[in-house]
Amino acid sequence: MSAAIGDAYDRSADAWRSGPAGLYAVLAGALLDRAPIDVAGGSVLDAGAGSGVAGDAARARGAVRVVGVDLAPAMLSGTRGGVAADLVSLPFRDRTFDLAVAAFSIGHVTDPASALTELRRVAPALLVSAFAAAWTHPAKDVVERVLVEHGYRPPAWYRGFKDGTERQVGDPDRLVALATGAGYRDVEVARRDVATGLSAPADLVAWRLGMAHHAPFVAGLAPGERVEVATEAEALLAGAPEVVVPMLVLTGT
Repeated sequence: MSAAIGDAYDRSADAWRSGPAGLYAVLAGALLDRAPIDVAGGSVLDAGAGSGVAGDAARARGAVRVVGVDLAPAMLSGTRGGVAADLVSLPFRDRTFDLAVAAFSIGHVTDPASALTELRRVAPALLVSAFAAAWTHPAKDVVERVLVEHGYRPPAWYRGFKDGTERQVGDPDRLVALATGAGYRDVEVARRDVATGLSAPADLVAWRLGMAHHAPFVAGLAPGERVEVATEAEALLAGAPEVVVPMLVLTGT
């Protein structure tokens, strides 16, 4: 599954930066506000970095060294200090970093327990975010429905992700169990509802069309059909509420 996810994100990199990245930047800021250590002057691993928004949030809080790791090299393009690598086999020595940050990335790993064990090897402190189970927003269903009408079917990796690892990390008790199993002793999970400011129909549609399970399909449509998809979805999302994300925040030391 990891290889398929990496390929999907590679092919979605440009669409991601023009859509989902803005929402995830807001979430990253809220996440770093809950860091278990003071990152000012420290060294941070952005694990599953994507476009690097969590690393940017760490730098904004004074981190002096940030390294982003991701399976998808195209996602790392334009980030500072990006390394293409798998979270279950990191190319760093023990305790290279002060803090490992995994912003919505642990659920994308086939074996989250192994990934967390590897993060503990390279950093003594941990900060993880995950979506609370079963959260939704009208834009999810609307955009999905419009895409299906144009021939879209969810890729196999996404179905496996939704039915498997996402459920593990979206449950607070299971998330704590994964962290304690990896060797973290002082582990806490808190829920934080984050208002993202995203509510305009065009922004909502760009968010959903830029997701890695949608973007490769959208890129394969004829230009006119891509415009048609976006126009249809935007019309259906007129008056939609702001995206408020129920974010689980795990800290461990």
